[in-house]
Amino acid sequence: MVELITTYDNALIERLVQLETEAFGSGGINMWHLVPLIRHGRVYVIRKNESVVGTVQYMLDWDNPRKAYMLGVSVSREHRGLGIGTELLRESFIALTGENVEEVELTVAPGNVAAINVYENKLGFVVTEFRKNEYGEGEDRLAMRMSLTN
Repeated sequence: MVELITTYDNALIERLVQLETEAFGSGGINMWHLVPLIRHGRVYVIRKNESVVGTVQYMLDWDNPRKAYMLGVSVSREHRGLGIGTELLRESFIALTGENVEEVELTVAPGNVAAINVYENKLGFVVTEFRKNEYGEGEDRLAMRMSLTN
């Protein structure tokens, strides 16, 4: 079950931070980012047996308010490879479309072949740009976009 998070408690924030840390280490979203994103962006979760097993976060692009930028998506280790992340993304795209979002953009490490495969082959994203040193020296990213209006 995918749901938009509009209220939170410490246990939920701790779980979301745990998922982010599992996926991204120190580069994951922390509680200082999650609270404003819940209040001012969009944070979706997916649950299995009542437990949060995945999350995705978005913010609007100020230069193009019909475009959402996906900050990150993470799924618990034990639930990876089961299609849960793809389900979470697809359901969140439907919700974003209902809020007049027409396009989603993200960045991904060029070496993250598994994620790129999901984005391109399962969801329809296309690579639009290579960003050298996007997050510092040696931290290159691929920018990818997908239209939600097709």
